[in-house]
Amino acid sequence: MSMYLTFTLGKDRRELVDDITDFKLETQDMQKVQGRQGDSLANQVFVTIKNQDGTPYNLTGCNMIFEGKLPDNVHKIYDAKHGVILNAQNGQFRFDLPKPAFAVAGSYVQAFFRIMRNGDSVALLEFDLTVLADLVITDEIPRNYLTPFEDELTKLQDLIENGGKNFEAAMAQWKADFTKLVVEMTSTTDGINLTISEIKAQLGTLEGKIKADGLLTLADFNVLKTEIENRMDALEHQDIFSYRNKLKYKTISATIYSDSESVSGDQLNHIKATGADLALITMVTVDDANDSSPTDISVTTFNDVIKRANDIGLNVAMLKPHIGIAGQHDSFSRKDYLPDDVDGFFENWKTLMLHYADLASNNDIPVLCIGCEMFNQTDVKYLTKWQDIYNAIKAKYPGLLITYAMSQYEFFEFDNQGQIGSVVDYIGMNIYPSYTASEYKSGLKDNKLKGAWWNDWNGNQFIEQLDEYYDEYQKPIFVTETGLMPYKDGLAHLISSYIDTDTKPNFEAQAVGYKSALEAIAKDSHIIGVSIWHASKPFSFIDEDNISSVTSSELVLTNYFKGGKI
Repeated sequence: MSMYLTFTLGKDRRELVDDITDFKLETQDMQKVQGRQGDSLANQVFVTIKNQDGTPYNLTGCNMIFEGKLPDNVHKIYDAKHGVILNAQNGQFRFDLPKPAFAVAGSYVQAFFRIMRNGDSVALLEFDLTVLADLVITDEIPRNYLTPFEDELTKLQDLIENGGKNFEAAMAQWKADFTKLVVEMTSTTDGINLTISEIKAQLGTLEGKIKADGLLTLADFNVLKTEIENRMDALEHQDIFSYRNKLKYKTISATIYSDSESVSGDQLNHIKATGADLALITMVTVDDANDSSPTDISVTTFNDVIKRANDIGLNVAMLKPHIGIAGQHDSFSRKDYLPDDVDGFFENWKTLMLHYADLASNNDIPVLCIGCEMFNQTDVKYLTKWQDIYNAIKAKYPGLLITYAMSQYEFFEFDNQGQIGSVVDYIGMNIYPSYTASEYKSGLKDNKLKGAWWNDWNGNQFIEQLDEYYDEYQKPIFVTETGLMPYKDGLAHLISSYIDTDTKPNFEAQAVGYKSALEAIAKDSHIIGVSIWHASKPFSFIDEDNISSVTSSELVLTNYFKGGKI
């Protein structure tokens, strides 16, 4: 059976399906694929990808992965080996869907092709996959079909059948490769470590049997294969075995507060040590909440920070100016900013953003954030003002990527302030969940606390809102701020007035918060970047009383950023 799909990047989107037992198409433009339950012949899908302007999407250097969750809402397909590029320049490929994809009748919970280039996910092509029931023969048993693991099992079978004199060395290499694969495709938790240990024990038993009698029966192999597959299923049911999102932008924020208060060398060194890039914040000051003429820092101060970052090999990934009142650092509530002359403010702001675009272009900084938490200015009635700023920047610097950092006051106003998502390249969201109801206690697990990103203690559903923006605008999400203060009640509160900052910092509390945030982000493929707030007190992950030390929270950041876990 041959099926044909055409995707236009930036336009196509899949409608949400609430009832998978009574699936109905929601739009005339829905991309759809059908197959028959138990199909064993190749079900070939021919795909053409176009850019939004109608030109072909270049697939040179890409590989295709099919990911899906079967209609039983339990089993998954992760097929990274059955995609074939037919014409890279014309954006055409073929995918031969595997037989296990048609084990269960009904509509897939989710199905999409992931296009990868150089290890980065560059496109998600969602479609509706429906499996028609075979009421006569239904001999296919549902199971997870995950080609990286399938490949390892095939290698193991070949090894056992043909290992010969080099069996011991080959078995040792296989065990190392398999263990590495499990770690790469799952979170590093006690459950994972236990699973790997049990797999190693099973292999050890098998190895001993082979050494004892020199023989291995097919039954022995099948026992091992079943054991490994059971472990894979156990991981999935623990919500541990799943796709891990790898970010394009991994940054930590540091701020130039004034010409006399710049980013310190210690801050730059600690950021560099984690493997992160720098998100450089500048305080653009006003005299009061009604001042329409923001004043920028000096270019000399800016260039000094850039030079010192470059000197130690620290990349700057984003510029992010904040409106603030001189001398108040970042404590000014931008939600209350109401310039007397609105038109004058926006003209001043456009001039300022063009200046920052020039700085970004001259210093090879890929992302410019054109505003942060300016609730009154992102009222939908001012949307054309932001469109004008966006157009002016793009006309002069078409390659510069634009975002805007919405506060939750803004992004929960989806049909008002949230419409700024229409005039940016990346939708920016400052996300600060309340992870617990009270102060930190030892033993709290990050794997449980990460649920706050779906439903925190104040009832906020951040991931759901984030996904809604992606569905509406088909643009990647940049978590432009997330973090917490390193105090025992920092997991419960964001605002410093609720936190006793006179006590000794509790970096363990901050560490578990960081892990929770990064694990949540690792579960959502719509997120392209994150910026940890912040390198300065009261949010700092750095122990300023012992500046050469490495805190537990810095170790978490290093593990995820430099260690490649996200």
